[in-house]
Amino acid sequence: MIFTCDNCGFIFSRSEETEQCPDCGKYEVRPANEEEQAEFAQRMAELSRSEHSEQPRIPDIEDTELSMFSSFSFRLPATALQIDSGIIVDIAVEYGENPANRSELVGNAWVRQEGGRSAAFLMSVHLPVKPDEAPKEQANRIFASLNGDDAFRTKLFDFIVQQPKM
Repeated sequence: MIFTCDNCGFIFSRSEETEQCPDCGKYEVRPANEEEQAEFAQRMAELSRSEHSEQPRIPDIEDTELSMFSSFSFRLPATALQIDSGIIVDIAVEYGENPANRSELVGNAWVRQEGGRSAAFLMSVHLPVKPDEAPKEQANRIFASLNGDDAFRTKLFDFIVQQPKM
């Protein structure tokens, strides 16, 4: 989330809501408007370009910035799709606000055979953003959308039948 301090004008990002400005310490922070978000994105891009124009180097742990995203996962036996197989798949869904369309919640579904080393992309789910919706509610909506989506079931079915029998 991008925030702006009304006291000093500092624009910054945080993974959770905050009330205090990290620059001036005042409690005059609010969510950034679209213009401020665009300014922040431009500044970050310029910073990234200037940092990478130097010789490449491996960052120290204190130089790195963690990116947080929301996800959930579940396991599904092939028999749940009426496939006569002992295969079990792990499905992981990472989700968040679509950076290209902030009024949209996007979930990307990935699948791998239980114990597998790599995952295959299944599909994306696009839902309207609901203001102040908790991450758990977002996950529930995305899960319900996948559960009711025939394309999801078809792609999952196709993935399972292409897996080698163990």
